[in-house]
Amino acid sequence: MNRYALWRIAACFVVMLSATVACGRKTDPYIPESPRPEAIKNIVAVTRDAVAYLTWPIPDRNVEGKNMNPADVIRFRIYRSEYERDHKKGRYRLYTDIDMSSPAPATVRNNVVSWSDMSLRYGQTYGYRIRALTARGGVSQQSAEVLVTPVVPLAVPQGFVAFGADGFNQLTWEPVTTWLDGSPATGFIGYNIYRGTEKVLYDKTPLNNEPLKTPSYKDTKVVNGHPYYYVIRSVTSQTTPWNESPDSEEISATPRKLTPPTQPTGLTVIAGVSRVFLTWDENAEHDIAGYNVYRSTKTGRDYERLNDKLLTRTTFSDESVKIGVTYYYAVTAVDQSGNESAYTAEKKVHIDSIR
Repeated sequence: MNRYALWRIAACFVVMLSATVACGRKTDPYIPESPRPEAIKNIVAVTRDAVAYLTWPIPDRNVEGKNMNPADVIRFRIYRSEYERDHKKGRYRLYTDIDMSSPAPATVRNNVVSWSDMSLRYGQTYGYRIRALTARGGVSQQSAEVLVTPVVPLAVPQGFVAFGADGFNQLTWEPVTTWLDGSPATGFIGYNIYRGTEKVLYDKTPLNNEPLKTPSYKDTKVVNGHPYYYVIRSVTSQTTPWNESPDSEEISATPRKLTPPTQPTGLTVIAGVSRVFLTWDENAEHDIAGYNVYRSTKTGRDYERLNDKLLTRTTFSDESVKIGVTYYYAVTAVDQSGNESAYTAEKKVHIDSIR
């Protein structure tokens, strides 16, 4: 064997030895985070009439307790069981799927899923468990069981009326005296009011801290100029579970400012060439929408408005005057709620000639 061949064998041996040493180095192994979401928690289940309403948050952690994007959840599986009369639990069976790409008839709002189970039977106890599935194939454990038992509720409140006032909305409705099936109601009868700032989207908790005993409510937690939407449910208990009725008809009311602005000051009227020129001071209120200018040929009465739309400046030129006529002017301020102030102090001008 020549020296060149020996050199090649030695070089290969060195390469193999280096690779063997490199393979023996210790490094932290990569362990991917689990795709399995944690079990769904905080399921809320209530009944109104023969319908069960369930809500639950979309999981944001996996089974290891690590953060997970709720958008990774692509499906929920709902399992239902019916209890026997002797309270023996039936077998849980897959009842329905919710595809998060098209969740209807379920709804999703602020990462909370809402779903309802229709046409249940009065007096029958139903159990529900839910699982979440992710895009990476992870499946959560079943949630803890939640139970509902539909019972005949009170009748739906009727005659619901609301009107907006300055700083509050006043709500009234007719007293409920029967069950939903029309039979006379006995025991406690109360009311819960639910409010939203969009149609058909109401807060989860009622406005009232405890069920109302009288058919009226004054909502003072409002902002003038903002519309609010309301529904009422009658209840049979002063504490949860209230056994609420179905929703009343939805009504809306918008509180608005009723106090007019102060009257403008500093009105000055000057006769000019073929016109009368008016100026006044700007009102200090922040919600002034504009001003109106009024004129009459009789002092203190029979004013006619000269401007077609609100004036946004504190000046006005009256170019419809006639020679030999005495005119009386006044100005008012109008706020954004449409409230109009009293007239300014009247100012008089006589048109001797048109130069």
